[in-house]
Amino acid sequence: MNFITDTLGVKINIEQWDGSGRLPYYLADRYEFNRATLDDVPCLFMKPKGELDTLTAIKKHISRVRETEPFPVVLELDGMTAQRRKSLIGARIPFVASPCQIYLPFLGIALSERYTTKRTTREMLMPSSQLLLLYYLYRDEPEMQAGETVGVFGISAMQITRAIRQLTALNLINTRKDGVRTIISSETRRLELFNKAKPYLLNPVRKKVYVEYADLPSRMPLSGYSALSELTMLGGSETETFAFYGRSGDISGTNTLVDNTSQAEVEIWHYDPVLMSKRQGVVDPLSLAVAMSSDNDPRIEQSIDELLSNVWR
Repeated sequence: MNFITDTLGVKINIEQWDGSGRLPYYLADRYEFNRATLDDVPCLFMKPKGELDTLTAIKKHISRVRETEPFPVVLELDGMTAQRRKSLIGARIPFVASPCQIYLPFLGIALSERYTTKRTTREMLMPSSQLLLLYYLYRDEPEMQAGETVGVFGISAMQITRAIRQLTALNLINTRKDGVRTIISSETRRLELFNKAKPYLLNPVRKKVYVEYADLPSRMPLSGYSALSELTMLGGSETETFAFYGRSGDISGTNTLVDNTSQAEVEIWHYDPVLMSKRQGVVDPLSLAVAMSSDNDPRIEQSIDELLSNVWR
């Protein structure tokens, strides 16, 4: 329920409701109930354990609950369609749905920042989400002001907001408000948080091409095996690998390596590979670890472990 406090700035207190035993079995079995206060206004959260019933059934259920507890009853949902939201508002049924859909007519509040066609979670992080998470992982402080990353990444405040929503939905970060500022934190240690995020991490490499050395742009950072050998004890590769940000310009190449003495491998990245670099001329270690994680070579796996231990030693 942090999103209610973050969005409305109201103090919320939630505790288990002891009245479910007084309800008919079909209601106690179908919903979870919690008593809450929103800025000292009492209400009862009612969360479906399965699929939400029809609007007619919901009205009857709420009416029956209010015979036991006269407080306003608020549907607690994980997400909803635009059609569902419209029908609930039309029936004046209070609801809250993450990440930020709130209708509390007894408080005079109706907010919605987005709809969902169904409850879904992106399997992979957006590039902006990954940048925000990695930037937080590199810091030693337990909290970070989200707004400071706008200038660092060169992206809009709206993109940062969307990134925060995705990371919060995946339970990778916590947020709180300090005035108008959004503060990011996590109770999980850095390496554990990185491992927790692994299923969602986006491979920063969009595609690879082979480019003649004479045609290489200047000041591209090392990546791939070349970067890993630079940052760990791994031996070098016969083919030199560089990273290139796809939005920074055009680069022409071929899909075939003909001669590694005249060609280099160039990875086209989803985001700028030098934004968080710890060593000049090399991509940042965490992004490199993600990019190399699909390689099942035991030597690579050992080098990635060494790389990560160096980040948080």
